[in-house]
Amino acid sequence: MKNKILVIGLGNSILSDDAIGLHVAEQVRLRGPAGVEVVQSETAGYALLELMTGYERVILVDAIMFRDVEPATIVRIEPTDLRTSLRIRSVHEIDLMAVLTLGRALEIPMPSEVVVFGIQAADARTFSMTLTPALEAVVPIAATTILAEIERLQSEGDEAA
Repeated sequence: MKNKILVIGLGNSILSDDAIGLHVAEQVRLRGPAGVEVVQSETAGYALLELMTGYERVILVDAIMFRDVEPATIVRIEPTDLRTSLRIRSVHEIDLMAVLTLGRALEIPMPSEVVVFGIQAADARTFSMTLTPALEAVVPIAATTILAEIERLQSEGDEAA
Protein backbone atom coordinates (compact mmCIF):
# COMPACT_ATOMS: atom_id res chain seq x y z
CA MET A 1 0.00 0.00 0.00
CA LYS A 2 1.08 3.57 -0.63
CA ASN A 3 0.07 4.41 2.96
CA LYS A 4 -1.45 7.65 1.74
CA ILE A 5 -4.78 9.33 1.80
CA LEU A 6 -6.37 10.09 -1.54
CA VAL A 7 -9.09 12.67 -2.06
CA ILE A 8 -11.11 12.21 -5.25
CA GLY A 9 -13.35 15.05 -6.36
CA LEU A 10 -15.88 13.72 -8.85
CA GLY A 11 -18.08 15.58 -11.28
CA ASN A 12 -18.80 16.84 -14.75
CA SER A 13 -17.24 20.23 -15.39
CA ILE A 14 -19.94 21.28 -17.88
CA LEU A 15 -23.02 20.35 -15.84
CA SER A 16 -23.29 23.21 -13.33
CA ASP A 17 -23.50 21.80 -9.78
CA ASP A 18 -22.42 18.32 -10.84
CA ALA A 19 -18.92 19.84 -10.83
CA ILE A 20 -18.97 20.53 -7.07
CA GLY A 21 -16.60 17.64 -6.31
CA LEU A 22 -14.06 19.05 -8.74
CA HIS A 23 -14.22 22.51 -7.13
CA VAL A 24 -13.94 21.17 -3.58
CA ALA A 25 -11.00 18.95 -4.56
CA GLU A 26 -9.17 21.96 -5.97
CA GLN A 27 -9.63 23.85 -2.69
CA VAL A 28 -8.39 20.82 -0.73
CA ARG A 29 -5.36 20.63 -3.02
CA LEU A 30 -4.55 24.29 -2.34
CA ARG A 31 -5.11 24.09 1.43
CA GLY A 32 -4.31 20.47 2.19
CA PRO A 33 -1.43 18.96 4.12
CA ALA A 34 1.58 17.27 2.56
CA GLY A 35 1.26 13.57 1.94
CA VAL A 36 -2.33 13.76 0.75
CA GLU A 37 -2.93 13.25 -2.92
CA VAL A 38 -5.87 15.01 -4.55
CA VAL A 39 -7.41 13.97 -7.87
CA GLN A 40 -10.17 15.62 -9.86
CA SER A 41 -11.99 13.11 -12.02
CA GLU A 42 -14.85 13.25 -14.48
CA THR A 43 -15.02 9.45 -14.63
CA ALA A 44 -16.98 6.90 -12.66
CA GLY A 45 -17.47 3.17 -12.33
CA TYR A 46 -14.54 1.02 -13.36
CA ALA A 47 -12.23 4.06 -13.56
CA LEU A 48 -12.52 4.42 -9.77
CA LEU A 49 -10.84 1.03 -9.42
CA GLU A 50 -7.64 2.35 -10.95
CA LEU A 51 -7.80 5.66 -9.07
CA MET A 52 -8.16 3.98 -5.65
CA THR A 53 -5.63 1.20 -6.16
CA GLY A 54 -2.88 1.19 -3.58
CA TYR A 55 -4.29 3.77 -1.16
CA GLU A 56 -5.13 2.94 2.44
CA ARG A 57 -7.87 5.53 2.76
CA VAL A 58 -9.94 7.39 0.19
CA ILE A 59 -12.25 10.36 0.53
CA LEU A 60 -14.73 10.84 -2.31
CA VAL A 61 -16.58 14.12 -2.90
CA ASP A 62 -19.50 14.23 -5.32
CA ALA A 63 -22.80 15.92 -6.09
CA ILE A 64 -25.93 14.24 -4.76
CA MET A 65 -29.62 14.69 -5.40
CA PHE A 66 -31.62 13.63 -2.36
CA ARG A 67 -35.29 14.50 -2.08
CA ASP A 68 -36.23 17.20 0.41
CA VAL A 69 -32.64 18.27 1.10
CA GLU A 70 -31.63 21.92 0.76
CA PRO A 71 -29.06 22.70 -1.94
CA ALA A 72 -25.48 22.97 -0.64
CA THR A 73 -26.13 20.57 2.25
CA ILE A 74 -23.05 18.44 2.94
CA VAL A 75 -23.90 14.81 3.75
CA ARG A 76 -21.56 12.08 4.91
CA ILE A 77 -22.70 8.92 3.14
CA GLU A 78 -21.91 5.31 3.86
CA PRO A 79 -20.43 3.65 0.74
CA THR A 80 -23.14 0.98 0.97
CA ASP A 81 -25.87 3.62 0.53
CA LEU A 82 -25.05 5.41 -2.71
CA ARG A 83 -28.30 5.30 -4.61
CA THR A 84 -28.39 9.02 -5.45
CA SER A 85 -24.82 10.04 -6.21
CA LEU A 86 -24.43 11.23 -9.76
CA ARG A 87 -20.91 9.90 -10.39
CA ILE A 88 -20.23 7.30 -7.71
CA ARG A 89 -23.20 5.21 -8.83
CA SER A 90 -24.17 5.11 -12.47
CA VAL A 91 -26.78 3.00 -14.26
CA HIS A 92 -24.23 2.49 -17.06
CA GLU A 93 -21.32 1.41 -14.86
CA ILE A 94 -20.66 -0.45 -11.64
CA ASP A 95 -21.14 1.36 -8.35
CA LEU A 96 -18.57 2.07 -5.65
CA MET A 97 -19.29 -1.05 -3.60
CA ALA A 98 -18.96 -3.22 -6.68
CA VAL A 99 -15.63 -1.52 -7.53
CA LEU A 100 -14.29 -2.25 -4.04
CA THR A 101 -15.58 -5.83 -4.10
CA LEU A 102 -14.13 -6.48 -7.56
CA GLY A 103 -10.75 -5.00 -6.63
CA ARG A 104 -10.52 -7.13 -3.49
CA ALA A 105 -11.64 -10.26 -5.35
CA LEU A 106 -8.87 -9.65 -7.89
CA GLU A 107 -6.43 -9.10 -4.99
CA ILE A 108 -5.82 -5.51 -6.03
CA PRO A 109 -4.82 -3.37 -3.02
CA MET A 110 -8.03 -1.49 -2.25
CA PRO A 111 -8.47 1.10 0.51
CA SER A 112 -9.43 -0.21 3.93
CA GLU A 113 -11.61 2.84 4.47
CA VAL A 114 -13.65 4.91 2.03
CA VAL A 115 -15.35 8.08 3.22
CA VAL A 116 -17.94 9.69 0.96
CA PHE A 117 -19.18 13.26 1.16
CA GLY A 118 -22.10 14.25 -1.02
CA ILE A 119 -23.13 17.83 -1.59
CA GLN A 120 -26.75 18.45 -2.52
CA ALA A 121 -26.96 19.98 -5.98
CA ALA A 122 -29.39 22.77 -6.83
CA ASP A 123 -28.99 22.19 -10.58
CA ALA A 124 -26.88 19.34 -11.91
CA ARG A 125 -28.46 19.05 -15.34
CA THR A 126 -27.96 22.46 -16.96
CA PHE A 127 -24.99 22.87 -19.26
CA SER A 128 -22.88 25.48 -17.50
CA MET A 129 -19.29 25.75 -16.39
CA THR A 130 -20.27 27.62 -13.22
CA LEU A 131 -21.84 26.44 -10.00
CA THR A 132 -25.11 27.87 -8.75
CA PRO A 133 -24.60 30.59 -6.09
CA ALA A 134 -25.55 28.24 -3.23
CA LEU A 135 -22.95 25.68 -4.23
CA GLU A 136 -20.30 28.27 -5.01
CA ALA A 137 -20.72 29.54 -1.45
CA VAL A 138 -20.35 26.06 0.10
CA VAL A 139 -17.05 25.17 -1.64
CA PRO A 140 -14.79 26.55 1.14
CA ILE A 141 -17.01 25.02 3.84
CA ALA A 142 -16.92 21.63 2.13
CA ALA A 143 -13.13 21.89 1.73
CA THR A 144 -12.83 22.59 5.47
CA THR A 145 -14.99 19.53 6.17
CA ILE A 146 -12.71 17.38 3.98
CA LEU A 147 -9.59 18.80 5.64
CA ALA A 148 -11.01 17.90 9.08
CA GLU A 149 -11.64 14.37 7.81
CA ILE A 150 -8.05 14.17 6.53
CA GLU A 151 -6.82 15.24 9.96
CA ARG A 152 -8.95 12.52 11.60
CA LEU A 153 -7.63 9.87 9.21
CA GLN A 154 -4.03 10.98 9.72
CA SER A 155 -4.35 10.92 13.51
CA GLU A 156 -5.86 7.42 13.36
CA GLY A 157 -2.98 6.37 11.11
CA ASP A 158 -0.46 7.77 13.59
CA GLU A 159 -2.11 5.88 16.45
CA ALA A 160 -1.97 2.61 14.50
CA ALA A 161 1.73 3.03 13.71
